[in-house]
Amino acid sequence: MTGKDQLRVIVVGSGLAGLATARVLREKCQVTVYEQSSPSTATGGQGIINYPNAIKIMNQLGFDPGRTGSVLVKGFRTLDKQGNIIFDAEFPFEEKYGAPALSHMRADFRAELLRLATAPSKDLGIGGEPATVIFNNGARDIDPEAGEVTLDDGTKAKADVIVVADGIHSRSRRLIAGSNCPQPKRNGMTCYRVVVSADQAIEALGGLPDWWQSLKNKDKRIQIFEARDGSGRIVVVYPLRHTDYMNISCVFATREEKDSTAQSWFAGGDPKELLRIFDDYDASLKTLISVSSTQLKVSELQDMEPLERWTTGRAILIGDAAHAMTPMQGQGANVSIEDAEAFRLLIEPGVTRDDVPTILKQIEKYRLPRATAILGNTRRTGRGVSGGERYKAMDENCTYHGIFEAVKQQ
Repeated sequence: MTGKDQLRVIVVGSGLAGLATARVLREKCQVTVYEQSSPSTATGGQGIINYPNAIKIMNQLGFDPGRTGSVLVKGFRTLDKQGNIIFDAEFPFEEKYGAPALSHMRADFRAELLRLATAPSKDLGIGGEPATVIFNNGARDIDPEAGEVTLDDGTKAKADVIVVADGIHSRSRRLIAGSNCPQPKRNGMTCYRVVVSADQAIEALGGLPDWWQSLKNKDKRIQIFEARDGSGRIVVVYPLRHTDYMNISCVFATREEKDSTAQSWFAGGDPKELLRIFDDYDASLKTLISVSSTQLKVSELQDMEPLERWTTGRAILIGDAAHAMTPMQGQGANVSIEDAEAFRLLIEPGVTRDDVPTILKQIEKYRLPRATAILGNTRRTGRGVSGGERYKAMDENCTYHGIFEAVKQQ
């Protein structure tokens, strides 16, 4: 498709799902991304892990792990709260699923997606034109049948396709999925997150703790420190930026529900509360939390019952707007990348604007059940389960080969 035959696409939201969608569609479509926040909207420091189901897709899109300082995850390790190893296993992600698992800073990964969506086409070796990203002007209203959005500044924009990827607290979900559609609900768990540098650790502790040194030298594991006392408390640790940084996520039963920690994933955290709750944990973990206390972020974990539909007319929901889930299986962002890849159906030869509603229904047909299955896996590993149980769902989570293979298997 070229010129006047190209589909015009509006993407609402510049998070991971929205930017991945822009990269997929830019080769054959005119893509504009509208973001209600500023360009710094996703500069938070927490880590993220992309599993093979997403990395297979990202590799096809030109993803450069060198730019993101990605660390190759080679397995899992469960420890007790004092750091004694309970379970340790190398996991052959690439051999088993066809791509590695990689950890990186969320902001670095988003920056790479922004590059892939907006860099000159010649730099990426692809056709088409870069997506346009407009900040501080999100979509406050949508007419799915007309393919029209009303922006925050009062102007209107029309397109053949509207992809709504505006997150867990989507402003447009009800306009597409129905006024009585499910909304996100707290699951009773709270998560504190922080990233600590090796320099901070050395200054505070006089050297890197043993569990960090082992990750830096050879055993690049996802490490889970379990309380093992019925409280459900866990600390999840994994390396970032070539192992020069460490993600620390502390999960526990919510003590007090607050609007601030339910409405935002980057609310400032209270280090005194966190240290009190994890007072009996390994001393090095507590020290690292203390020295990075000004960077602590906290959120109450939420998910959402499956929607009956993702699409109406020319609009479709994807990402957390369509299938919000907690990070207990680390799959929310990965399933969002899968959603984005499904738009390959829109850039097949011969597709016209008249085909759009039917194709969006087809995407929903294959993507909704897949996301619902991952949500089920995530809920089953929500709290009070052993490390072994937490890894059982890996096969279903990671075994995904893209939308065309999904269509073929039906």
